[in-house]
Amino acid sequence: MREELVKLVSLPEGTQGIDIYNVVMEVFLSQDIRPEKVVSITSDGAPSMVGATSGFIQSFVKETKHEVIQFHCILHQAAFCARESSKKFDNVLKDVTKMVNYIMAHALNFQKFQALVEEVQAQYNCLLMYNNVRWLSRGRVLERFVACLDEIRLFMNEKGQEYPQLTDMVWLANLRFFTDFTLHFNVLNKQLQGVGKTAERMFCDIKTFEEKLQVFEKDLESGQLKYFPNLKMHLENSTTFADNPTSHQEIYKEFSSIVAAAKMNLSNRFLQFRKLETTLCFLTSPDKAEFEELDLSCLDWLDLGNLEMELIEFQESSLWKNKFYDLRETLEKIERMTKSTVSSENEILKVWNSLPTTFKSMKALGIAFLTLFGSTYTCEQLFSALNYIKSDTQNRLTDDLSAACVGLKLTKYEPRLDTLSACSHI
Repeated sequence: MREELVKLVSLPEGTQGIDIYNVVMEVFLSQDIRPEKVVSITSDGAPSMVGATSGFIQSFVKETKHEVIQFHCILHQAAFCARESSKKFDNVLKDVTKMVNYIMAHALNFQKFQALVEEVQAQYNCLLMYNNVRWLSRGRVLERFVACLDEIRLFMNEKGQEYPQLTDMVWLANLRFFTDFTLHFNVLNKQLQGVGKTAERMFCDIKTFEEKLQVFEKDLESGQLKYFPNLKMHLENSTTFADNPTSHQEIYKEFSSIVAAAKMNLSNRFLQFRKLETTLCFLTSPDKAEFEELDLSCLDWLDLGNLEMELIEFQESSLWKNKFYDLRETLEKIERMTKSTVSSENEILKVWNSLPTTFKSMKALGIAFLTLFGSTYTCEQLFSALNYIKSDTQNRLTDDLSAACVGLKLTKYEPRLDTLSACSHI
């Protein structure tokens, strides 16, 4: 599967659904891309994209004249779940942000704080400022803040800044739990990031995290806190809670209910992925698929009669089934590699392309599922690159030049410099 930028263009008039639709259709026409070939659309859930009456997707579906599978980006949904599940701690984050900004946003304060942490040989030499746009920002900010908590308390006392939160045991307990909880979501977020991940693979990560949340809930209920080290350290070192075991139980109950709510929130999301869960497995395991269990309601362009017959013939042929046994072993090897130059999507595509034309409908379905994007990560990566390329000082770059720069930034092509230099006659 190739994740490829078709064209980079600006929206000339507005950012409403109809504006996006007009530009997309113009680009498709210029690139000779047929809209009816589109199988699915993955968006960030913005009203201009998914609006019931004037969203881009509604207009586009009318053009394709067939149903299109619609996905709300898994990464965005996981980030929303993390944010919704920790709304109780918004005030904690607000206090942390205020203290961090006081230290980091003033040059003199920053220099003095840096001198302090170097003097006491702290783990970190500075704090991190919160960025609401960055997915991993909250966890990193909180983690660094907790690690430098003693130094922050000392610095604020020296500066005469009154922050009673820094000695409030309840506030500190909330901070420690919030940090541990957010870092767990950060682990999930990192797993979901990356180019070329199939929707099936990403949804597996979501289901795995649901199981982890259940373990976290039980861990809090039991008071073992194996997965909440910052909270555990705080409770063990706090004389306030040590003298009152009942307070411990109340804290465990309160925090476990927050994890339970997060688990419920996560379970209520990804409905489209849950509906297609069995069907998505067809991509790598057609040899195990049951035709009656496949949800093909959005694929009315597919010849279902042929597909059922082809699936029967395929599953009776050890020759073709073995290709997918080998494929799954290859995918397992790729998963075990920390750094792999081999694309799992390319390996899947090779196997599907190797099937003969007698499995035409199966191949069409398999390749269609391979084009399903579980997230908008590639687009977000492109936007980040474009922010650097078309900055305030380079805001007069044309669309064509910006597209060329983005292409150079994101390309995986590596020039053969040794060969080129050997051919030089200079």
